[in-house]
Amino acid sequence: MKKIVINTLLLLTVACKSNEKKTEPVIQAEPENKTTPVKTETVIPAATDSLVPYPVLTGESLAPEEMQYIGHQENNVIWFNSVKEFNETDPKKLELLYGQPIPDVATLYRLKKERMLAGRKKFSSNYKPIQPKVPAGWEQPFYIAYDTSLADVVYRYGDMDNLGYGWPTGFDPFSGENTPVHGFPFYPEPNDPAGTDRIMVISGYEYKKTGIASITNRTDGYTSATKRPYNNPEKLKLEYDLKGKTVQHALLQIFVDDFQSTSFKSKFRVWLNGKEAVWINSYLNELKQGGPIGKLLSLQVLPEFIPMIQSGKLEILIDGPDTDAGDGFAIDFVQLLINPKDIAVSPVKGKVLDAKSNKPIAGAFIKISGASETESDAEGNFSVNNVPCGMVVIQAAGPGYKGNKVVENVVQDKSATVTIKLEPESDNGMQTQLEEKGKVELYGIYFDSDKATLKPESENTLQQVLALINNKPGQQLEIGGHTDSQGDDAYNLQLSEKRAQAVMQWLKNHTTNVSNLSSKGYGETEPVADNSTETGRALNRRVEIKLVNK
Repeated sequence: MKKIVINTLLLLTVACKSNEKKTEPVIQAEPENKTTPVKTETVIPAATDSLVPYPVLTGESLAPEEMQYIGHQENNVIWFNSVKEFNETDPKKLELLYGQPIPDVATLYRLKKERMLAGRKKFSSNYKPIQPKVPAGWEQPFYIAYDTSLADVVYRYGDMDNLGYGWPTGFDPFSGENTPVHGFPFYPEPNDPAGTDRIMVISGYEYKKTGIASITNRTDGYTSATKRPYNNPEKLKLEYDLKGKTVQHALLQIFVDDFQSTSFKSKFRVWLNGKEAVWINSYLNELKQGGPIGKLLSLQVLPEFIPMIQSGKLEILIDGPDTDAGDGFAIDFVQLLINPKDIAVSPVKGKVLDAKSNKPIAGAFIKISGASETESDAEGNFSVNNVPCGMVVIQAAGPGYKGNKVVENVVQDKSATVTIKLEPESDNGMQTQLEEKGKVELYGIYFDSDKATLKPESENTLQQVLALINNKPGQQLEIGGHTDSQGDDAYNLQLSEKRAQAVMQWLKNHTTNVSNLSSKGYGETEPVADNSTETGRALNRRVEIKLVNK
């Protein structure tokens, strides 16, 4: 049974001051009219299993968004909820986080409170991260500039303050370097735009009725330190005037913090103006930002979403409604570059190998977030220049192989080199990927050009899908057809539906375990790569097996 430290709290009981007004002493006063003020004391309720009471010192006042990090207040008592954090967190981790040993809950409360009150004074005259490498206008909640060396239009949403902790001397947020580890919690200032400088926890996570983070569910520190509704995911609402400029290309740069999908098995999803941006999902769900630390993520906006950018309004929502992992995250700022020019870039080189034989794989499709696509050569090598600095996800896929991804920090003036190993497709490999990612992208299913007729070379991949279905016949699976953007939208949608149905029919002809299968055509609506390149179009032409309700 875990011990809850209360003794130290009881020693800190503070008498509340009387509400009576003090008067100046008088020289003559009638003794019979003299009254003695009654001194009242705070009555401290008993502790519970998950909450510890704490008296409020006279003059203390915490705003609602600050109070969320403590618990809740009733009259002169704060119900302090960090007893769970104290009892269940490694003492060394707490010491590292707060810079000193934490012997009891009272000390933890004091340090939390001091940090919050100090946060009110951030960017005072003695704390401003002014330095040559932070661009002009860093302190503004909204910033826009035209015809710069960086882009035709530079629009920034949110002040560049590293969540209020400031930047190290000489640090360049766009260099691709990680920020130092910072503490938490932190909270937004009144002028911080929606969705920035605040902790957000995916909506799929459910707190206990008390508002405290679940002990049984997977949770991180951000989730444990905050509660609803203050940590609900918020839309980032970008509005800007293009002044008549035509958007040809766009780069979306997001300074993200503490995305840990690979650790907590959360499944982030991103919507732009209400339309799901599938290609961004795959990037966020490969990140592992322990620490917590901040990092720049640069994302090339696919052509299908350019009309949204042209409209002058872009709403970004990041959430994880389908998983119950308590994965909290934060965003410091978003920068949108319209027709980017001279941005910080570095080259990325790599090699694609067969995971079993260690032999090079030729003709593998390579996709790097924020950059163009390419293919591996006869020796399995690939090279992409001018990759925007920051955290990038490098994806490789090829016929007969299960796709794989690696996360790499691309730092300015440094060349990044990676090796990606691909596992040969098998029913076991498909099942593992299905359980981990919720879907499998199949690039080994081929059709006649502009038709839904399966080619003979699709047999091997189809047999693996068949084995997957027969091994677990109870799984609810969807066969999804996807095309590139060449041709008419309606035609592509119809073609994708027919191709998904063709795969479905092949499976029906080879097994009776089809009652839980369905098919759907998506056309060109869910691209995973840039349709302006041949490699990108090849990646978009695919069949997916998706686990329904995953």
